[in-house]
Amino acid sequence: SPSVFSFFLPEYTPNVPALQTAGLVAPESMVLSGDNLLELHEGIFGLVKFGLKKCYKDSLEGYRVGLPWSMLCNEEGDTETAPAHSTYWPPSTASVDDIIDDLSMLLTSGRLTPKNRAVIKSVVEPEFNTGNVAKSIRMAQQLLFATPEFHSTSVTRNSNEVRELSGYTHPPAAPYKAVVLLMMLGGADSWNLLVPHSNCAIGNQYAEYKTARGSSHSLSITDLVPISALSSDQNCNTFGVTKDLDYLAELYNSGEAIFFPNTGILAKSMTKHDDWNGDTPFQLGAHNSMVHEFYRNDAFNERPNSGVFGRMVDQLKLRGYQTGANAAGAGSAMLTGDTQYNHPIRGVTTQNVDSLNKIPTVEDIYDIMKELNGVGQHDNGAMSEAWSSRVASGLFEHEEAIEFAQLPQFSNHAYPGEGSLNSRFGSVMKSMKSRGYRKVNREFYVVKHDGYDHHGSNDVSGKFKSVNDAIRNFVSELKSNDLWESTVLVMGSDFGRSLNPNSSGGSDHAWGGNYFMVGGSVRGGKILGRYPQPLTPDHPNWIGRGRFIPTTSWDAVWNGIGQWMGLHDEDELNEAIPNRGSFDTCTELFTDKDLFTDGACTCSGCETVTWPPTTPLTSAPTQAPRTIYQAEDQAWDSSGKVSAGNSGWTGEGYANMGGKSSWVQFNTVDGGAGGACTLGFRYSVGSSLPRSCTLKVNGVNVGTVTFSSTASWDVWEYDYVETTCLPGNNVIRITASTSEGGPNLDRMDLLSAPTSTPSPTNQPTFSVPTNLPTPKPTTQPTSNPTPLPTPPTKPPTPQPSSTPTTAAPMKPPTLQPSAPPTALPTP
Repeated sequence: SPSVFSFFLPEYTPNVPALQTAGLVAPESMVLSGDNLLELHEGIFGLVKFGLKKCYKDSLEGYRVGLPWSMLCNEEGDTETAPAHSTYWPPSTASVDDIIDDLSMLLTSGRLTPKNRAVIKSVVEPEFNTGNVAKSIRMAQQLLFATPEFHSTSVTRNSNEVRELSGYTHPPAAPYKAVVLLMMLGGADSWNLLVPHSNCAIGNQYAEYKTARGSSHSLSITDLVPISALSSDQNCNTFGVTKDLDYLAELYNSGEAIFFPNTGILAKSMTKHDDWNGDTPFQLGAHNSMVHEFYRNDAFNERPNSGVFGRMVDQLKLRGYQTGANAAGAGSAMLTGDTQYNHPIRGVTTQNVDSLNKIPTVEDIYDIMKELNGVGQHDNGAMSEAWSSRVASGLFEHEEAIEFAQLPQFSNHAYPGEGSLNSRFGSVMKSMKSRGYRKVNREFYVVKHDGYDHHGSNDVSGKFKSVNDAIRNFVSELKSNDLWESTVLVMGSDFGRSLNPNSSGGSDHAWGGNYFMVGGSVRGGKILGRYPQPLTPDHPNWIGRGRFIPTTSWDAVWNGIGQWMGLHDEDELNEAIPNRGSFDTCTELFTDKDLFTDGACTCSGCETVTWPPTTPLTSAPTQAPRTIYQAEDQAWDSSGKVSAGNSGWTGEGYANMGGKSSWVQFNTVDGGAGGACTLGFRYSVGSSLPRSCTLKVNGVNVGTVTFSSTASWDVWEYDYVETTCLPGNNVIRITASTSEGGPNLDRMDLLSAPTSTPSPTNQPTFSVPTNLPTPKPTTQPTSNPTPLPTPPTKPPTPQPSSTPTTAAPMKPPTLQPSAPPTALPTP
């Protein structure tokens, strides 16, 4: 699976309108790339024809290595030398109908449609009439295995009319451009990618880095390639790039690379003094949710089931560009567009293209498979439709690749380098070289490179060396093929990692990270955004153990790239990047002129934050805490103690509360003139269970505070309570009420009174102000997608009549030059 742990993501929905419009998910379809699907069929067909042998394909190779049998497959039906083979024989062989009836019951639970049954019978019966019953059975088995009824559980209703797919027929009018994403799955430790070096205006930032990372994780000055940041408005004028990525440093120094420090998915700009947890409408820190959000780049789920590249493809296609969306070893989530446009997504295979169905039982079985997976009727089962449409597109991709292999530019040329990443970049290069044949001029590629989840060791050096080699080879090939100026390569990852190492020798999940972008047209030699300074808990975005709230949103990066690809209208950009309105266009979003030497954005005006997302944003606190009371300076019972063993606390340490009934009491809390006041408890709970405490104000029990798990004793969060303070001195006590005891308590902040906005209903006996944390959603997008917004009101640029069709039978009509797409309900 394309996920970091090779798990199927429960919320995954493929690029199939039937599933998306039904609000269904199909996690296992994450692996349904064209080459995987065809390999599956080749393996099943081979098992019927030859038994469990390697033969001419690598299907199931992992189960065969080292087993002592012949690998020869010279004759269809010869299973003598196979250690395992099918011994199936139907109860009755009196007729073809008897054979098909029995196989239908065994393989489809009797769901084989009359139309597919007729197709299979018409192929098998001539052989059966010759008296060769054994071969007839093998033919029927393979044909049943090729049906959607075998591969899906929903009812199939198709027409046996082949799903016609085709490419563009006329050359594009505009020059070619491509965006390639290198997705480092697992959360790359990018603190050792870009490091403050020297010539700093304030303090010694390299020393701060060294202290925060520790001797086991920090890089020495001699391990860094210096780069100049004089034109980048950073605290230090010199940064360093790890020697493991020395070619990246070379590109930067030649003005062909940009770094984006402390960048990540954001709902809006915020600091640790804001309600950053409550203002974030997605789950932080988890691989599946953060990868999901990175691919979608739609914090408030305004465009359900679509990815940022897919939405760009949609808008570019409406402008008249001839587009391509391609995955190399990756899933389709980032490339999936709106169901009303339903653009195809190509799987870019790393394997050598080879003919299918060698030594056949059924001649032309893949042509027959197209009939068995034909155009679905309006009531075709959603899962059946998903399978059949992917079969059609997989076969189209294979046939297209066979044709590419005959092109002269692919002959006698081996892509340099070894390893999976070089192989994937090589497949991207091969695809890009076929752009003229495919007649496309705007393309997006997603390239997967996994293995970056380094909790137990600091192993990122080896990964970076592989990336360095792969980028060097890819850039060399781009230059050789006159594609360097028209291609941009962007690094992405789930999230950044903690600046502070963990006790196991690795680093943990964080938020903001350091990323790069390279290309021949990149306005490079700059570090855009703000590298955190200082690298200590004093930084306003430090939220514990060197985890930073991002200072640059991915919306900023995609905004400039979207403009460079051809999207300049505000409506188009808002469709492609729904949350860009949450950021100031002058100070928080990059333009194509910021990122590229050939940027064309007019960018004459500035737009302030205008976006009203459907999920209400909570307000950030309007002022800093009025008074801070350090817990270690207060009174507590004999079971508690002052500790400083964990990191991330403020003051001189923290109060380590004991078991049930342990307490901490703040005896001198100044209530000023009295009235409404807000108490903010900064705490840590590293265990999985929450810690509950009763709260007394001046001896009166005002409710229970539940301190939720922070996942680590080094991570600190706030719980807030609105209450009433007396004029002058007040006494505040929290007492552990459960067997787990109380939290580690760092401090209590006395804040100003909240606004009059109603409190959340799920809090206990006291209310919670609206400028403080609200519960985060714990689920992924619901099964019933939000209605899509109205498309741009201006008519799209007329498209050539050769726009590719897709495998989906329920697609909208082809857009005519005289009319915009049909508007869908505005949410």
